Amino acid sequence: MFQQLLKSSGPPVVGTFVKIPSLEIAEIIGEAGFDFVVIDTEHALLSVRDVYSLVVLYSRMNVAPLVRVTDHGYGDAQRYLDAGAAGILVPHVSGAAQAEMTMRQFLFPPAGTRGMGLAARAGLWGGIRGGSAEYVRAGQEDVARIAMIEDQGAVEDIEAILAVPGVDAVFIGPGDLSLSLGVPGGSPAVHEAVTRSIKAAVRAGVPVGTVVAGEEQIRLRAEQGCRFILVGNDTGMVSAAARRTLAQAREALPAAVR
Repeated sequence: MFQQLLKSSGPPVVGTFVKIPSLEIAEIIGEAGFDFVVIDTEHALLSVRDVYSLVVLYSRMNVAPLVRVTDHGYGDAQRYLDAGAAGILVPHVSGAAQAEMTMRQFLFPPAGTRGMGLAARAGLWGGIRGGSAEYVRAGQEDVARIAMIEDQGAVEDIEAILAVPGVDAVFIGPGDLSLSLGVPGGSPAVHEAVTRSIKAAVRAGVPVGTVVAGEEQIRLRAEQGCRFILVGNDTGMVSAAARRTLAQAREALPAAVR
């Protein structure tokens, strides 16, 4: 699902981070028209069951559900893939060696070490048309394995990371890059690191995305060649709407009442 979006022509596809384990919020996000979501298990207290429910709902709404995992281990990522996640984002991929080790876990043999889960949702409970051969093909070709470039060392090793088999796309994280570089967010050094990584990915023909804020950033990253962008998250949207609604109500109250 997400792989097809990346290969489509036209402007970058737009997604958002999901942190709230609520089916109601998920339906609101889906109905808004986002192309994809990143279900965030790294920075949100989501259980495997929460992720599973969100993956199913977003899939049914034709919104590609990606999952940002917590670390580089096999662990829950296998279950997210068997639940039908359209892709996995791996945080803090520091270099080519780590990228290779990690991505192999999400590829079936002989390319990798992922196990067979035909009886899970990704295999339509064992009833997938084409059987195990189609289950494996879909797992190899339709799942997006995305390395997150969030550290200075990763930027310096970006060309080698992009060449690793199984790295289907990269996501540049400016927030953690600022911490790694030891400079404030939005500083020229962060902008340069993000731009350098995007340009390297475009040269290598690897789809690249990042998080953006504001129309100017959106236009810039699209012009530089990003194929997918993330804008905000569900918690931020709910918070902003709540604050805006309250501010409007207070503003409307007569001064004497206030």
